[in-house]
Amino acid sequence: MVVAGKLVQLLVVTWLGALTAGESQCGRLEERLLYTTDERTEPSEYPWIGVLLQSTGNGYANTKCTVVIVNQLHVLTTATCVKRFKNRTGNVSAVVMVGVWDESHSPDEEFACNSKGFCVPGPKLYNVAEIKVHPDADKDTGDNDMAILRLVEPLEWTNYIQPICMEGNAEPESLINRNLHFTGFTHTDNIKGKGLAMTVSRQKCKQLTSASTLPPENQLCGFPVKRTKFYEGTALMDISVERNVPHSFYVVALLARVMSVGASTTHIYQDLRRARPWIMENTATK
Repeated sequence: MVVAGKLVQLLVVTWLGALTAGESQCGRLEERLLYTTDERTEPSEYPWIGVLLQSTGNGYANTKCTVVIVNQLHVLTTATCVKRFKNRTGNVSAVVMVGVWDESHSPDEEFACNSKGFCVPGPKLYNVAEIKVHPDADKDTGDNDMAILRLVEPLEWTNYIQPICMEGNAEPESLINRNLHFTGFTHTDNIKGKGLAMTVSRQKCKQLTSASTLPPENQLCGFPVKRTKFYEGTALMDISVERNVPHSFYVVALLARVMSVGASTTHIYQDLRRARPWIMENTATK
């Protein structure tokens, strides 16, 4: 019976993957998933999230950094995450793993199944052709901590590999005092995680982190519900609403670092909104 169940689940997963093959809808959203307290995502939830790896010649090392899919040829991460790569063009050792829900799954597996017979397609690997760091990235203050990775080959869209929207249809002037969704991988679990963070003022952020100075101008702080430590590059997102219904996610910031002081954990995010012209210019596809 388990084998039969696994076969049915494989057929369903295959059908779901084929359903959206070749098609994409940025920021795909299911409203029922917005109101859960789950810290783990469902397999096809937030399909724009991947992991940055480094080729070691005989395998791949996990950099513990999240990447966010912009389009078929580009992903975003932080500038801090790409410091380890000596070559930015040509022989780049950076590789992105996408379509991944459980980091323990291998790209060599066509389908990855758990002990209960639930199966999902195995993750896919894509080599990076070029790394472009924001020209105003400041190693001293940490401001403008972002980078664009151009892939050698275009991503193949599936139900588990989709892009995030880069803009909302009606964005607020300020992100402060907003309860925003975030998603990425964590240091404590193989399953892709998610959560909510209340954004706070720079003054409150300084207090929470016991810092001597305010955060950089283009960074913002979030106070997460849970203290789980997420990878750098984790996506902070807002929601576009159409006809009074949540329609799609759009990315507003990337997690630059996590600071824990006493009983509080604070997320420091790199705000992407002012950098959108640079991002769009350098991710344009012909």
